[in-house]
Amino acid sequence: MPDLMTHVLSGNLVRRPHRYRELFFVGLALPDLLGRMPMIFHKNSYWFISPGHTPIGVLLMAYAISFLFKPAIRTTVFKNLLLGASLHLFEDLLQRHITDAYYWFFPFTWKSFEIPLFWPDQSIYFIPFLLVAAGIIQIVRLRRKRRRVADGRRGS
Repeated sequence: MPDLMTHVLSGNLVRRPHRYRELFFVGLALPDLLGRMPMIFHKNSYWFISPGHTPIGVLLMAYAISFLFKPAIRTTVFKNLLLGASLHLFEDLLQRHITDAYYWFFPFTWKSFEIPLFWPDQSIYFIPFLLVAAGIIQIVRLRRKRRRVADGRRGS
């Protein structure tokens, strides 16, 4: 849970898409939903489920999910899901593990690669910083939006 929370909070620190931004946040959770959540219910599914937490797995699932929407917005849905999932995968790339963890180049190889900056359980230490940073950014965005609305009323 702390890891998923850091992914979602970090999504507030980057510039998000304007349309259907909720799907960007779904994309932030998508790799864990595909590659970790099923293991809660069936522990022996690791080798079957693990490809869901890879770039190709996320790409295919974002593409499939986009077909649940109207044809006019499918491209936007796909991009938002993929942007969020890409940020998630980038953050996971920075984690270190004792054994193989993420198979970035699946299906071409089962070798794991990472840039080992921190352990996965250390993500809990990022949560207070991310909460404060996300709150400040939200306040700044809200003030800018109100200023634009106020300027628009004065201009009419």
